[in-house]
Amino acid sequence: MNILVTGANGQLGNEMRRVSSVSSNHYIFTDVAELDITSRNAIRRMVNDNHMLSIK
Repeated sequence: MNILVTGANGQLGNEMRRVSSVSSNHYIFTDVAELDITSRNAIRRMVNDNHMLSIK
């Protein structure tokens, strides 16, 4: 499963990085400098670029 984690440089995001190292899932970490979560198009690009399920 692909999991997109936004806010990757925050406290929770950093903890998710640690936990993800022992997971069989594929994590994609991003932060505000890389992804504007208020932009539907930016999210679509991120999902498509990382071969995740598309958003409608």
